Order: sequence, then C-alpha cells, then structure tokens
Amino acid sequence: MNLAGLGIVFPGGAGMPALREVLSAGLPLVGEMLSKEQVPVLKVPAAALTGSPVLAPARRADRFCKMTLLAATEALAGCKAAPDRIGIILATAFGPHGTVFKFVNDLLEFGDEQASPTVFSQSVHAAAASMVAAAAHLHGPALTVADLAFPFEEALTLADTWLADGRCEAVLVGAVDETSEVLAHVVRRKWAPAPDGIARPAQAGQPAYVPGEGAVFVRLERGNGPQIVVRDAPDASAAARLVNVGALGGNDEALRQLAPPSVPAQTFVSLLGNTRIGSAFHLAVAGLMRQESRFYPDVLPTDQTGYSGGRSGAPNGPIQVISACGSRIRAITLHANGERG
Repeated sequence: MNLAGLGIVFPGGAGMPALREVLSAGLPLVGEMLSKEQVPVLKVPAAALTGSPVLAPARRADRFCKMTLLAATEALAGCKAAPDRIGIILATAFGPHGTVFKFVNDLLEFGDEQASPTVFSQSVHAAAASMVAAAAHLHGPALTVADLAFPFEEALTLADTWLADGRCEAVLVGAVDETSEVLAHVVRRKWAPAPDGIARPAQAGQPAYVPGEGAVFVRLERGNGPQIVVRDAPDASAAARLVNVGALGGNDEALRQLAPPSVPAQTFVSLLGNTRIGSAFHLAVAGLMRQESRFYPDVLPTDQTGYSGGRSGAPNGPIQVISACGSRIRAITLHANGERG
C-alpha cells in the first residue's frame, strides 16, 4: 500500500505546513497546566479548531470529532477515487473519553431527562468516522478500531487487506486521541508528570509524562508512491528510525534495545506529548522527511533521549517507525518510490 496523502492536527497547530514549521524550529512544545489536576498537557490550540470552512458541518461537534474532520479532510485532498470506493478506518486508544465522562457526569447530576442527546451521540467511538463520511459524502466501508496496544498499526493492517481484496481504491486511516481531566488524573496517580511541561522518554532520568492529543490521517492507495509496510520486527535495512517512546504504558527499554548506534534514531515525543497514537505522528514526520528529502533536527538533546540523534542531508533508504507495548514490537517502514518493501 502506498502513501498518497497526509493530514494532521496536533498541539503545534493544524495542517502539514504547521508540522513543517514546528519541526524546522527544532524546539519542544511546552504543555499547559490543567488547573484541577496540576498536570501539564499538550492540547491542540483552540484557534486550530475554529474558523475553518471544513468545520462548518461540525458546528456542535466535540474536540475529538473536529480534530478528526480537519485531519481527514487534508489527507483526502486530491483523491480521485469514487466516493463509494473510499474507506475510512479510525484508530484510537481511549476514544472520545472526555465526551463520555461529560455525558456520564451530566446524567448523574441532572438525570436522564436533562442529559444532552447531542453529547451522547458524540460519545460513541464510531461518531467521528461517521462525521467524516457524511461531510465528504463517502460511501465506502467505515470502521473504528479501539486498541490500547497498537491501534494505528492494526488499522494499517486492515487497510492493506481492504486494498488487496479490491474492497476499496483508497482508504483513509487515522489515529485520534484527546486529553482530559480524567487522563490527567490517571497520569498524576500512576506516573509522574513532567515538572517543566516537556515530554521526554521515560528513561531520561526524570519525570517525563505530558499527556498529548491530536489526529493524524494517511490516505493509502495501490499504485506509485512511498510504500508502507507493517511488521512485527524492525527492518535491518532502515536508513533511519523514528522511535515512538514515551507512550502511555509503553516499554521504552524494549525500544532502546532495538536502536543500536549504527542506525541513527530520533524521537519527536515532545511535539505531541505522551499518547498511544505516537506512531501515527512519527509516520507523518517520516512522510514529510521523505517528501522534502531532508532530515529534521533533533528536538531534544541526545543526552535527554538516550538515542543517537538524526542525520543531516537526505534520507537514503527506508525510514522506520518503531513502537512497543509490553514485550511486543510493531514497526512501520516507509519506503521511497521504487524501493521494495
């Protein structure tokens, strides 16, 4: 399957140009403090979720749906497949849990007669994918994958099956998660939040967790273009590795063993925050590197990440994104045009 389009909403803004600008700056993003839990979080700026004509059908939508719609619309741009031949797979770890808990709180406080049906409809995990399909007038299959371990990788694998079986000519695959007071509460009690608001790998020698949020969509097709391959082990031919460290509940030590000094490795966790969808964010970074034939500078010093850092010049060879959960490893490899996956 080939990478044909990218779309993103993240704490640095909305759109691939915003990602390019933040990467070029080479500086980490600093989380804002949630007043109730006193936990720093990296949130998508409110300005990124307002004003766009794309959001006109989502006037009453929650943050989860708005992030999804913006990123999916950007990834869909330029697609020539017929509407009934375009599928959607949305991957998430926690879903629209902020909306879920808002509905539950309203139900407990005001009773079922006062609970909002609009809030309830958006608390369903599949609501965001359905909103994309309705807004873009897509009539292909739509599915939401909820998985705590490798939600994005599972969605990519399913998309490959849809394309191989001829079920779709193009598939929008997205990974979306959000921050909330509930998630901050968990981080406060289960892990130590970063005192300076900068997300770092867990082995950096100090508290590292800064919950983050965002939406990343890729458009996959059969044909020419950079090829994406998902495996259960690292690719020895990788010219560079982007390591998805700092995932909530992840296993950074397992990842560290797979990044020997012979292969440069970078992490951009401080631009998204600690989430379970970091592999999708790093794939967007890899796609931009491939598109512009350049490496981006390290955001954190190598002594704060434990990795060897990136290279200068153009990436020659596959770029790999590696993630871990427990003892399991998943690797997404992005090959250039003409490379065999």
